[in-house]
Amino acid sequence: MLPWTFKDGTDSAIKTANDVITTLLDKSHHEILSTAQVVSVWENDLGQPRVIERIDGDKEMPSFPDAKALLNLGQRLKVDFVCAGQARWHTKSVWVALGPKTKADCTVDVVIIDVSKGEVALEAKGVKSDSTRKESGLETAGALLITMGITGLSGGPKTPHQQRAAQNAIAKAFDPWLKTQMHQKIGG
Repeated sequence: MLPWTFKDGTDSAIKTANDVITTLLDKSHHEILSTAQVVSVWENDLGQPRVIERIDGDKEMPSFPDAKALLNLGQRLKVDFVCAGQARWHTKSVWVALGPKTKADCTVDVVIIDVSKGEVALEAKGVKSDSTRKESGLETAGALLITMGITGLSGGPKTPHQQRAAQNAIAKAFDPWLKTQMHQKIGG
């Protein structure tokens, strides 16, 4: 997995997002190589731009990694799949009669390359979810994340809202690919 780029998230929200990604890949029986190894091949061997993991404020997100470059990374690392992604948050707090009302949304872009087939296995761009919605239709990803333990939310600090929005958006983005992986693992 190429390290993801995160924009405008709290430290805890970014950690939760990384935990969700790791949980989804781990529970679907995929091993994740060390970040240092992946980044070294990406930047040093392939000459790709430095991976930027965190952006805040008015700075623009870096351009999304090219599918061909991700395929080259996977071939160099001799792996089955390469995953790259970005997540960005927008958080809004307004005061209502009883105190703050906070809502966060998270937008996710993720690409997974099937290295052996030389094709894009998943391309989910602009997948958005907010902290106040319960996403339906996430049977596979939801089942894998059931132990993450993010609880219901009300007003107040933005971190739990960002965590919930990230969990929803990432699960929603990965769900179609996870369904194919789970079927392959059961039948294969």
